[in-house]
Amino acid sequence: MGELVRVNDAGPADAPAFGGGGSAGTGGPLEAVGAFRLGEQCEQDDGQLHHRVGGVGGVDLDGVGEVADPDAAGGEVVDQVPSIGTTWELPVVTGRFRAVDNPLARRLPRVRAVVVSATLVMSLAACQGSPGAVVRPGPPAAAPKAVSREAQQITRSLPEPVATCTNAPAGWSAREQGRSGVGDAPTQQVPGLGDVVGYLDSPTAVCGQRLSVHLSSTVGPTRVRLRALRIGDYQGRGSRLVWQSGAVTARQQHEVEPAGPDRVITERWPVATTIAVDVSWPPGMYLIEIAPLAGGQPSFIPLVVRTSGAHSPYLVVASDLTWLAYNRYGGRSLYFGPGSNHTQSVANRSYVASTDRPVDASGQRTVFKMTLPLVRFLARHGISYDITTDSSLDATPAQLVGQTTVLIDGHSEYWTKRMYDAAVQARDGGTNFAFLGANEIYWQGRIERDARERPTALTVYRQAGLDRLARADPATTTVQWRHAPLLRDPAALVGVGMSVVGVHGAYVVNTAPAWLLAGTNLHKGSVLDLAFGNEVDAQEPPGPHSPANLQVILHGTAMAAGRTKPSLVTAAYYNAPSGAGVFAAGTTYWLCELDSTCPGGPTPRATSGALEQITLNLLRAFAVPRAGRLHPSAATPYESPAWLAKRLPVGGAATGEGQ
Repeated sequence: MGELVRVNDAGPADAPAFGGGGSAGTGGPLEAVGAFRLGEQCEQDDGQLHHRVGGVGGVDLDGVGEVADPDAAGGEVVDQVPSIGTTWELPVVTGRFRAVDNPLARRLPRVRAVVVSATLVMSLAACQGSPGAVVRPGPPAAAPKAVSREAQQITRSLPEPVATCTNAPAGWSAREQGRSGVGDAPTQQVPGLGDVVGYLDSPTAVCGQRLSVHLSSTVGPTRVRLRALRIGDYQGRGSRLVWQSGAVTARQQHEVEPAGPDRVITERWPVATTIAVDVSWPPGMYLIEIAPLAGGQPSFIPLVVRTSGAHSPYLVVASDLTWLAYNRYGGRSLYFGPGSNHTQSVANRSYVASTDRPVDASGQRTVFKMTLPLVRFLARHGISYDITTDSSLDATPAQLVGQTTVLIDGHSEYWTKRMYDAAVQARDGGTNFAFLGANEIYWQGRIERDARERPTALTVYRQAGLDRLARADPATTTVQWRHAPLLRDPAALVGVGMSVVGVHGAYVVNTAPAWLLAGTNLHKGSVLDLAFGNEVDAQEPPGPHSPANLQVILHGTAMAAGRTKPSLVTAAYYNAPSGAGVFAAGTTYWLCELDSTCPGGPTPRATSGALEQITLNLLRAFAVPRAGRLHPSAATPYESPAWLAKRLPVGGAATGEGQ
């Protein structure tokens, strides 16, 4: 291990560049062998290093999700190294490893030697080059044009395919649910990938659009059939076969290595066949099944078909950006890359996640556990709905204009500026919002698009210092929304903010508005066992964050792994000045608990039934715009998690449950 240095990002603009073999002032980009790449190595999922001492710290609690936030609900972190923009204490490692160009920029401020604690040095030293971290040369995947797009006014739409036919004539929804279904779409388990995998050229389609399908077989030429399964109830069978192809031969295609400073994995497979989305494809959520004709495990590609024709009061937003962020196909996601330990894996993550690759089990988990249960719930109760995706909403924010109610699925973590601005404007115009999950609007992302404006990737650096392109417009910086330079706390819109990751426990009824709890037999103090799970949100302390008139409907506490203080969990409601009603479920498992399909195991029947009735009551109330005028909220004073933990059941850590 080489010398110890302190790098202070507040140094003068004319400070010497840092490069070469790890010595100060030698000049050149910080890509040479032996340099510790500031901002690339040793950061956790929130862009900071949290050194864990004595079992306490902001550590990744579920192996997949975010770092537990010390600012929310009473958590604590020790030995925290600040993010870029303050002072870092780190070793310069002189071992030889292959470094790639650091997008932090070519110049780093003055460095000087210091002494740091041996414990911290040992933690950082683990971040030198890791096995399998080879990245081939290539240009940056993030482009300046993505910044300029996000800076545009939301009244200006980006080019998108336009429907040329009608797939939603009057009365279509009732007729659709009366059709015969097939039980071929998985519900209990996330399916993963078979021997033949594929991707589409778009996650969203409109009537009249033709989609390209790209396939690859890991076992040589394989004949497969593609089937379009529309997700619904269909007398309990879960899906309907809308379309199927003839036999298609899938051949093994070249698997690319990550490329360029953004470590992007973009497959370049040829078009194997095409799919024509016509009037026989009703609006909805689809799985394109890739089924080998000789048998074997199928693979699935998620697809959203938008409405063209009669519209519904409810618009579902499917979180395709979150699918992208978690997708680890090819060995890297926006969270993890190759490495012999967790720290190395985080350090080798991608900064840009391509749409041109299959969605593996990590990405599919958000589809099957956080999106499909909402679609099944709506179908089960005969509720007609429209549907779109994050990327489509980014292109056309006007989809929210005049909408009665917007339904956000269970894990809508990544939002663009155009999405966020459109949602705030819609709420302020009287549109109701139901956030039926948790960890919403946590990270800002930018969507990369090709010359035809097709979405091609999601860019998230997590640190302002790495996001050089955003210097042209800091409002597009890909960091947490509540952090500088954005400083937009999502709780001001959602009502609650991110609390903690990797917990489960009981919700307790705090207030019992009759309109929301009708038919449940619940009252103040009623306990709903295992009602919250994994990632959870909470009411924030008084200040310019959670609305002052927030009404806490359900609350709970939980002790996450490695924590010494309990965290708060909250399901809440408020009415906006416009009259819009806004509900937040406070847990990523709200939707999968409706049909007991959560990764952690079955939901108690009483809990599932109560949450289903509450959700049904909510949507009935939200069938009209400005539902908050009919159902005003009653402000609930903030109570700290430490205080509530003395009065409520304290949940525990959830392990092995994924996102």
